[in-house]
Amino acid sequence: MSGFYKPIFLGLFFASLASALGGIGFSVTRLALPETDPFTLSFLRWFFMLLGLALFSLNTLMRVRFARKDLAKVCILGFAYFSGFPICLTFGLEFTTSGRAGILFASMPIWTIIIATTFKIESLSITKFIAIFLAFGGVILSLSSNLTDNTTQKLFGDMIITIGVISASFFTVFAKGLIRQYGNQPVMIYSLIFGVLFMFVIANLFGSPFSGSINFSLSGWFYVFILGIPSGALMIYFWGLALKMISPTQASICSGFNPLTAFLAGALFLGESITPLFVIGFLFVVSAVVLLQMTNKKNEKYI
Repeated sequence: MSGFYKPIFLGLFFASLASALGGIGFSVTRLALPETDPFTLSFLRWFFMLLGLALFSLNTLMRVRFARKDLAKVCILGFAYFSGFPICLTFGLEFTTSGRAGILFASMPIWTIIIATTFKIESLSITKFIAIFLAFGGVILSLSSNLTDNTTQKLFGDMIITIGVISASFFTVFAKGLIRQYGNQPVMIYSLIFGVLFMFVIANLFGSPFSGSINFSLSGWFYVFILGIPSGALMIYFWGLALKMISPTQASICSGFNPLTAFLAGALFLGESITPLFVIGFLFVVSAVVLLQMTNKKNEKYI
């Protein structure tokens, strides 16, 4: 392998691995939920993720100092992303399947451009409009499959997860300036600290962490470990590593591994069914994400 292609190959590998680890996390969450409540599980997962990321990035964290006004912004964004998203995701997975959750999560770049356009941070181009239309068409196709059993329950779970995805999209839109100024890792980790602290409060108010919800079996603690480290800290670390080697457009192609591994792991470990309609919807969503990323390379006519 030539020296030119090696960084690209490694970048694609790390991006694919990060996406796959994230997708597996949906199924592992459903496996862990019978042993605890969603609020306690959310806190535990993201607490272990925080510990892992802090260890990977300790030197960087020691060098960065936030201005007070920026630290307040990081705190608010941490509540939105690292509290709203994990709680909604874990709570929603009590009602819907990991495959459906993966499809909804894959639509995050679409919600990001909708929010950025709404707040006039970005303009809506023709290609972006087509990507939005394509993505929502794919989501509707995927979510309309497998609705013969527990339809209301699944749709309720889908709605909760969508709220979480929108919360995470707000972070993506409004954290860009902070990331440019302070770097990706410090902003992510400090946001995660505030989010985990808030999740601890929520877990105590609505869950029961000190009344039986952390009395896991050995397999339960194994699931928590998988969620916090491989499907948590390592997932974020590998994605950041990939973006140092390849472009966001190239990485977006690999993001399709997230919903792919979500519904494959769901089928393997939870007996979730995969229909042709679901797969077609998945391809629509992934195509929309790639198309959306490609617009960053072009100057287009705006509508």
